[in-house]
Amino acid sequence: MAAASRDPGSSLNPFFRAVSRFRQRRWDECIDLCTELLEQNPRDQAAWFLKCRALTSKQWIDDVEIDEEGVADLLLDENAVAQAPRPGTSLNRPLTRDTGGGPTQVVRPVSASGRPLTGFARPGTNRPGSSSAGRDITTAMQGNRPGTSRPLTSMGRLIRLGTASMQQDGGEFVRLESLDLQKYAQRPAIAKALCDYMRAPAAAASAKAAPSADHAGTRSMFLLGAGAAASAACRRAGRAARAAGSASRALKGGTARLAQARQSSTALRAQEATGKERVAMQATATVEAPARTYEVGDKVHGWTCVREEYVKEFSCTGYLFQHDKTGAELLSMVQPADENKTFSVVFRTPPENSNGIAHVLEHSVLCGSRKYPLKEPFVELMKSSLQTFLNAMTFPDRTCYPVASCNLKDFYNLIDVYLDAVFHPRAVDDPMVLAQEGWHYEVEKPEEPLKYKGVVFNEMKGVYSNPDAAHGRLANQSMFPDNQYGVDSGGDPKVIPSLDFEYFKDFHSKYYHPSNAKFWFYGDDSPDVRLELVDKYLSDFEKIEVSSTIDKQPLFKEPRKVVDEFAVGEDEDISKKTMLSVNWVISEGKDDLKTALALQFLNYLMMGTAASPLYKALVDSGMGSRVIGGGLDDGMLQATFSVGLKDLKEEDVPKVEELVMKTLEELAEKGFESDAIKAAVNTIEFQNRELNTGSFPKGLALLFAANSNWNYDKDPFEALKFEKPLEDLKARLEKGEPVFQELIKTKLLENPHKVIVETRPSKELSKKIEEEEKQELEKHRETLSQEDVEKLIQETIKLKEIQEAPDSPEAMKSVPGLELSDIPKETPKVPTEKAESEVDVTVLRHALPTSGVVYADLAFDLSSVPEELLPLVPLFTRALKQLGTAKGDFVSLTRRVGMSTGGIAASTLCMNKKGEVEPITYLFLRGKSMAGQLPELSDLMQEIALTTDFDNKERIVQLASQARSGAQSSLISSGHAVASTELAAQSTKAGWLSGKWSGLEQYKYLTELLQNIEEGGWETVLAQLQALQACIFNQASCSVLNITSDAEHLDVAQKELERLAGELPADKQSQVLLKPSLGRRADAIVVPTQVNYVGKGSNLYESGYEYHGSSLVVSKLLGATYLWDRVRVSGGAYGGFCRFDPRSGDFKYLSYRDPNLGKTLDNYDGAPAFLKDLELSEDELTKAIIGCMGDVDSYLLPDAKGYQAMLRHLLGEDDVYRQKVRDEILGTQVKDFHRFGEALEAVKEGGICVVGSQEACNEAKEKYGLTLISPFAEAK
Repeated sequence: MAAASRDPGSSLNPFFRAVSRFRQRRWDECIDLCTELLEQNPRDQAAWFLKCRALTSKQWIDDVEIDEEGVADLLLDENAVAQAPRPGTSLNRPLTRDTGGGPTQVVRPVSASGRPLTGFARPGTNRPGSSSAGRDITTAMQGNRPGTSRPLTSMGRLIRLGTASMQQDGGEFVRLESLDLQKYAQRPAIAKALCDYMRAPAAAASAKAAPSADHAGTRSMFLLGAGAAASAACRRAGRAARAAGSASRALKGGTARLAQARQSSTALRAQEATGKERVAMQATATVEAPARTYEVGDKVHGWTCVREEYVKEFSCTGYLFQHDKTGAELLSMVQPADENKTFSVVFRTPPENSNGIAHVLEHSVLCGSRKYPLKEPFVELMKSSLQTFLNAMTFPDRTCYPVASCNLKDFYNLIDVYLDAVFHPRAVDDPMVLAQEGWHYEVEKPEEPLKYKGVVFNEMKGVYSNPDAAHGRLANQSMFPDNQYGVDSGGDPKVIPSLDFEYFKDFHSKYYHPSNAKFWFYGDDSPDVRLELVDKYLSDFEKIEVSSTIDKQPLFKEPRKVVDEFAVGEDEDISKKTMLSVNWVISEGKDDLKTALALQFLNYLMMGTAASPLYKALVDSGMGSRVIGGGLDDGMLQATFSVGLKDLKEEDVPKVEELVMKTLEELAEKGFESDAIKAAVNTIEFQNRELNTGSFPKGLALLFAANSNWNYDKDPFEALKFEKPLEDLKARLEKGEPVFQELIKTKLLENPHKVIVETRPSKELSKKIEEEEKQELEKHRETLSQEDVEKLIQETIKLKEIQEAPDSPEAMKSVPGLELSDIPKETPKVPTEKAESEVDVTVLRHALPTSGVVYADLAFDLSSVPEELLPLVPLFTRALKQLGTAKGDFVSLTRRVGMSTGGIAASTLCMNKKGEVEPITYLFLRGKSMAGQLPELSDLMQEIALTTDFDNKERIVQLASQARSGAQSSLISSGHAVASTELAAQSTKAGWLSGKWSGLEQYKYLTELLQNIEEGGWETVLAQLQALQACIFNQASCSVLNITSDAEHLDVAQKELERLAGELPADKQSQVLLKPSLGRRADAIVVPTQVNYVGKGSNLYESGYEYHGSSLVVSKLLGATYLWDRVRVSGGAYGGFCRFDPRSGDFKYLSYRDPNLGKTLDNYDGAPAFLKDLELSEDELTKAIIGCMGDVDSYLLPDAKGYQAMLRHLLGEDDVYRQKVRDEILGTQVKDFHRFGEALEAVKEGGICVVGSQEACNEAKEKYGLTLISPFAEAK
């Protein structure tokens, strides 16, 4: 009461005081005031409305832009859930890409050493909140900016929850009898408000007044759940209400008192049942209460709830459980709006050395288990699951086993296989698994030399062949010489052969125990069943003490420098190949969220875009071809910061450190420009509102974020709840605190834990590594007796027999699967409207729930581009948004794009259109913004298209050098992609042009272009770029305007894009027919590597094959059976697969990080016989079809659906055609495998492309007629 007396508004009418708190967004105070009013008068309709509005504003739809018609239509609208945003973070680190494009929408999967990493930054928030902000940030966040909602300005016009038909004077505020509660229970935003109303005293009084039996049953049906999501909907509603400080959890009197109850297994089955079966199951349930809402201290299925948090950033409730028997932890995130369910189990697995034990074990546990005793249940899941994610990952200090699926039955199947795999693997009882997945000696004849073979061994030989990975690995080891991060958890090929079976078993026994496990669930599945599923496996164990903590690296007292070498080709020019980076460890442990958030903003400001000062200073220096280091990495126990340059002359090496330090000193003194801060705030905030993780499951992205704390025994929720620290950061900036300047000083400039890492090219290193391996094997061979050698021969034979032997029918049947009846017969359709247009262009509109974001795509036809200019198109596309325009330089453009939009990008497309010889080629100009920012988006896209100034020699050379460096790296690390491109270039015009735009041909072209510019040819290059601009950006070439957004924004978006298209020049264009030289070739591209990438292919249509949808089933099964077994399992390659393109007819075999060359080519030629002789049971055929459908019906976010629909339009693939293909897939028969096997006979005489080592290519040259190409030797 004392506090109230000091409140200036305490003398106001209590209701108006509540209204005032509502307008100030002080939700809790508003709710409390309304609760007091309702205790005095339970039928106060105004208080009821205001409280419901405050609750929904606080928890469910707080960021929706609501017009003055009020909340009723929104809450009771069919599309309410679809239109409500799901605020949160995209979990994307502001990575610095080659293009300087800033934050990427792809979650970073690997570290500099090639291993997957965490460290997903969580900058920004979805709305500004109530605290004041700094002047610059405040300015950036005013107006039509993403991430804010418009305040409600007229309380008198707000409509109560309900409609006139639900109301009676002086009666119940909402007449529940008039509502279809089963319907609304399935809509979480509606269910929350209704459930809160029904739980309150007014509803209790109404219920006590004897509602009809039918309505009482309906009410109970609602409270437990109706339809497919009823039980979960009410449970979520109750949790959201409690998290918001809502009314009482139970009715306080009358016959309608609500008791908590767990969802039974019957209710679970009801969620999966369909039609009449589902209704019948619900009717038999005894329903007296809403579904279970966990409380701290609740004991459920062997677990105790120890923490509950509502994470409003992601609109979900999280429950942290501890297992009573083993001490395992489980984080259960209940997210009713996401059907893409995610599970993972994570073990801390700190390595002691670089023998790769954690990595090898990650592979091995998925090779059969107690319940699933076949050799490769993982492969069976790949073949037969609808999974949206299926993999395992080794991190520097932990191992993660994640799965995801939108199908509940499939989801539970995946979980069961994974849990049995990690806790009861066959690998710990069978040394042959370690031999296959890790390493083994291979020898088949007494006179043959020994060889190392093994999947992980060859994978890591590929990683160690990459110069960029070598530099990053050295930097990491140099920063952490005294803890577990100083060794390679992936494994060093020199050390992997020291891993023996006893060490392998002991590591599993020690670390793969529930007491060392952390389980994660996310999605709309039943929380109770989650606990039950995991407890079933954990009940076999007792709690033990596991020492798996990560040691902190003591900070250095003074900087250090490390120098090492990386391998290059013998004929390669090494005068400008050195790399140098400056690296810091910037924390003694996990930073608090306040500091971590500030560091993430600082990283974006310094490195996030091509215009960022540190990134730009390095690029503008002209010393190197590309920025390396990646900036901030905060995913491990101690955060690091790394930055540098590659492709340096020897005399420029010391200048890099000088430039980095000088730039940091200037930033520490002057700070950042206000426009840069505005752009950073808008960009990061847009990403958070958009919450677009692409095809990567959101639940897995959230796991990685939470685990960046959880793995180190910190609060996992803290890593997700970042709004408060962000508000604090804004407040500090408003006060004028030099937040970023101080961080630069303390974390970088004054930090002695700094390591200068220099790596130099060596022509001898590759040969030296190979020679050392041979000497090590010869040395071991000398210690072996004749009997020992014979034993190795027998072990080699035995391993191959095991690998090639089929699993028993009983073992195959053990793997759970779906039925064809679980697969929808109708092809999913994307809503597409071909709208009338005022300009001569096709307008495609897709009304999809995008949370207020508008995605705009402009497709420009490239068929009129002269053939001689086509190789320049990738550099032209890259240069858009990377150069200045008529309104300013590219720094200004980058900031204006960042301040006013969600991003603008350009990309190209070259594809075959089935039945046509000429390819379809397009340049897409793509942008996204909130609806209110559309004019700015349209203006900026037009500015980029029409006024980009290409007359900037220095900048074009920078961009071309970056592109050339990227192409060179891909030749070494992504040789399979290069081989695929080169094979396609032999058979079709589209393949030939794609080859000009990427891979070897683009590398050669860029090398020549840079040389021409250096020799005085700049004016010619400039004229060609300007000619492309005129040829592409005109009305004749603008073919399609593609718009994806919420329905209410489509009209205004179309108007803006039509204005843009109408203002393009009205030039006439004519198609240019390509005249490439096609035909079979057998090429071997020689690069400095220890492994090979082997490709072979041909065009099946040229051999008479007619496309049938079953070919997709056959090619997937071929890759997951024959090629997996022969190329990966038996051959030791990291990957072996095939691809069939229905549009072109191209079929390709490909291998990845392969120790073999000729053997792999021979295995390819055995594939037709395998298919022609194949016999499949009905169950095996069903699994193959279902696995294919998992690819066909891949999970897509709304923006991807709209973009895909546009591509289908351009390709002429309508829904009728897609349904035909779907029918053919679902109707696949065994004879279709035999028919496709006949077609593959033609590939035996097909083209070959190998990217490999000099030694392997020389050995295979004569037998396979290979023409050796040395691209780096030619690049002087």
